[in-house]
Amino acid sequence: MQRRTKRQLERFFLLTGTGCVLIWLVSIAGPAVYQDWGNWSFDQKLRGEGPTLTGYLVAKKNLIIADLGPSHPKPPAQPEASNTPPHLPPTQALITGSVLGRLEIPRLHLSSMVREGAGETTLAIALGHIPGTAIPGQNGNVGVAGHRDKLFRGLKDIKSNDLVKFETLSGTYTYRVETTNIVTPRDVGVLKPGQNPELTLVTCYPFYYVGSAPQRFIVKARQVIDAPETVSAFHEVSKSIPPKKAAPPKVIAQVLPRKPSAPRTIFSVSTNHTQQLAPGVLIGLRETDVRSHRLTGWVWLSGEHRTIWIHDRTPLRIYGALDRRTRVLVITGINRGSIVGYLAPSTT
Repeated sequence: MQRRTKRQLERFFLLTGTGCVLIWLVSIAGPAVYQDWGNWSFDQKLRGEGPTLTGYLVAKKNLIIADLGPSHPKPPAQPEASNTPPHLPPTQALITGSVLGRLEIPRLHLSSMVREGAGETTLAIALGHIPGTAIPGQNGNVGVAGHRDKLFRGLKDIKSNDLVKFETLSGTYTYRVETTNIVTPRDVGVLKPGQNPELTLVTCYPFYYVGSAPQRFIVKARQVIDAPETVSAFHEVSKSIPPKKAAPPKVIAQVLPRKPSAPRTIFSVSTNHTQQLAPGVLIGLRETDVRSHRLTGWVWLSGEHRTIWIHDRTPLRIYGALDRRTRVLVITGINRGSIVGYLAPSTT
């Protein structure tokens, strides 16, 4: 009887210990696997390719073969993808659980996928975009949350002037850290939009705390409007466009004098894609003609249920019914398969 009881206890403790180990492995491996898959699939979308599970497994197999050494055959080269990345429709980006982009802090070697939503299901494997806050590219406050003991543990070492990059299918936006602060969970004022595009990172505090942390660690960063990732491609496209004799850039500059202090939303849209520029303001592109320097596109104002068609670089005055702001939309460059421009507050 004692032997049977002893064996049953041994079996019970063995199964319990094995189960605990498996739970621990899943908690560690789950986020790692998702981050690896998320980064690979996001890169595929940036190259204009559709991510598939088969493609992911083949890529991992080829990577292992390459690491084994020169004695194994070199994996076949992948076909070159298009240089024009697709753009994610804003309505799709705001679906809970969908991938919004990838956030990186180079100095801290921090890189993580960002999904829409701040629930536990999302934060267990990724960073979460706080619903109701702006998305990168909008004039507002982009809120991103993460666990202090997982993907946001590196925030304990963040410093002023650190750069934070938020890469989306519509472009890469760079922010410079200005301040850090410790607040209570009820202090939601840190997510209110300011006068400039900004990014707010939120995690629990203290970082090394057993149980539910009583405070929140806040990182405030302002968007670097003239960051190389945002403006360099903008200028490179503009350089490749022949000047338009009928409407030289000087005329546009005289009609719309630039104010350095006015925040601008710089955009680049590919043909057959749509991009949200501001709340209720979307721009779409059908086709471009570089030779005649014309395009076929539209601006959709969801607050007014109205469509404005655009055909050239003429500035457009747009009233956003959702936020009651008047803006000026300017197409600054027409390239083969894409256009570039900016949306800025109206000065008149």
